[in-house]
Amino acid sequence: MANENNSHSEFKEFFVSHGKKALVGLVVILVIVAGIVQYTESRKAAATEQANLLGAGMTYLYAGAKDSALVEFEAQINAGKLSGLALAKASLFAGNIKFESQDLDGANALFQKALDNAGSSALIRSAAMHGQAAVSMEKKDFAGAASLLEKYIGEFGKRTGDLEDRYQKDEPVDEAPMVADAMWKLTLVYQELGNADKAKATAERLLKIYGDNQNYADKAKKFLAAF
Repeated sequence: MANENNSHSEFKEFFVSHGKKALVGLVVILVIVAGIVQYTESRKAAATEQANLLGAGMTYLYAGAKDSALVEFEAQINAGKLSGLALAKASLFAGNIKFESQDLDGANALFQKALDNAGSSALIRSAAMHGQAAVSMEKKDFAGAASLLEKYIGEFGKRTGDLEDRYQKDEPVDEAPMVADAMWKLTLVYQELGNADKAKATAERLLKIYGDNQNYADKAKKFLAAF
């Protein structure tokens, strides 16, 4: 009984000395937890809102109404309501449409906007860089295209061509799906620049790393057979 009284007395003494601090600490913890929950919910709501803003443009795009899709995407971009990945996606889609209509300067500006807002998204970054390289090729700026494609391959190309690693599933995987295409384009760009050695080396590298891709392997073989 004496021990119980002592324990009770010690607890009472602790609460008198530290009770306010403990209570404040508890309140702070509750506020932090509530803040985290609220932040998570607000992020979900924000993501939903951004998706809704993209919705009309995407609907037009899927229906093949590209002109209407472009109008919608540009309206949302110019309204300033899109941000982050949603802005990057809208810019990328609008850039692709402008590229197809040969508005190369307009496409390039939108691809850059996509890059500026893509963050760490490899798919969006790679698509925007690939688009810019295609613009440079269309404008016959082969030196600019070479620089962009080299950067693209360096950033997103992870495969090594090591067959043993590939069979054992230890070979790294590319971070973007168009690396083989970028390497093929780089081969052609080097050829346009009159750099036969780099063109040949790139075609050989393409064949080594992407020999399992029949389309690009055949292109590389035909190119090398001409030397």
